[in-house]
Amino acid sequence: MKQDMELIKLMLQTLADNENYYMLLDTFAKQIQEKTDATEPFNDKFVGHFFLARDTKLIEELGYCFFVGPRYSRPTPANRAQLRITSQGLDFLKALENDTIVRKIKDLSLGVAADVGKNLLTSVISKTLGIS
Repeated sequence: MKQDMELIKLMLQTLADNENYYMLLDTFAKQIQEKTDATEPFNDKFVGHFFLARDTKLIEELGYCFFVGPRYSRPTPANRAQLRITSQGLDFLKALENDTIVRKIKDLSLGVAADVGKNLLTSVISKTLGIS
């Protein structure tokens, strides 16, 4: 699977725009499906990017969102599963709003991109505020 930074940004923005601190996985997947014109909410691209965002701590499951393992032929959504955006996810989303940062991190793995993006954003903010 090739990493899609635009999908990651859309996922993070969807969670950030939510009124509550958490979002039901079904609602989240359906909103992403509508925004991307995907044929199904839990397609491989969505699930893969969900796990990338979770692995890099941009999002967090509140309980279990997917059942995985030898009993399942593919990740299976858990009933009433919930997730939330983390503070790292909010920081990375803010970094993704800066085109200069996006150009510099677009080819990096998500974990490295999140770290570098946050550092670049801190540098930009420090320069703007005149802090060394």
